Amino acid sequence: MQHFTDIQIYSIALLLFFSLLSFWKLFRWIGRDVKQRYLCKHRRLKRLKRLSWSEFEHLCAVLFEKEGWHVFETTTQGADGGVDIHMKKRMKRAIVQCKKYEDGKVTVKVVREMYGLMHEYEVDEVYIVTTSEFTKECYRFVEDKPMVLLNGDALVARIRKRC
Repeated sequence: MQHFTDIQIYSIALLLFFSLLSFWKLFRWIGRDVKQRYLCKHRRLKRLKRLSWSEFEHLCAVLFEKEGWHVFETTTQGADGGVDIHMKKRMKRAIVQCKKYEDGKVTVKVVREMYGLMHEYEVDEVYIVTTSEFTKECYRFVEDKPMVLLNGDALVARIRKRC
């Protein structure tokens, strides 16, 4: 039976630690590359409109993650209380509502609901993202409020900036 010295045991432990660390970093790098390709694949409005609502929400989450947010997607199916994504960046917290519309515009009712949810969840910002457009009332309502409206064209511009 062979006995190992303390130095041999420490050396093996360090080798195992650095090997595991290298594998973990490799898998994270591969995951980022997959997300990058997924984002860049959908850098046209036409392609965004072909996504299902759940794929659209996931794409928005990937985009915000690429912009430096720590993203928590809402995992519930169906009614989510108006919030599709919760996210945090440094000391700032935000919520996101994703609206995948073919033709219709997002109305001020949706924006008002999100403003109420901003106070309910006690977050600093609200993002409402759509593949379509917002009504003029929406833009008037968000003036001087920590709310960001991203229409289809603005969304595509942000995606292209990350590709």
